[in-house]
Amino acid sequence: MDLDWINTFLPTFRCPNTHQSLRWATAADLEKHTRPADEKALVTEDGAHLFPIDDGIPVLLPQGEA
Repeated sequence: MDLDWINTFLPTFRCPNTHQSLRWATAADLEKHTRPADEKALVTEDGAHLFPIDDGIPVLLPQGEA
C-alpha cells in the first residue's frame, strides 16, 4: 500500500489529545506500545500516543487516559 501521501500532510497532523506534532513510529515506539514491529503508525513527538494506520488511513481519534 502506498503511504507516501501521508508525508505531504504529516506536518499538519496533530494529536487530538495533546496537539503535539506527529511523526512516523519507529520500531522502538511500536515495541513500547506493544504493536507488531512491521506495523505502520504515527506517534506523538514524545512517543506517548500512537495512532495506527488502517487501510492506508491514519486513525487520529482521541484516546482515553488509562
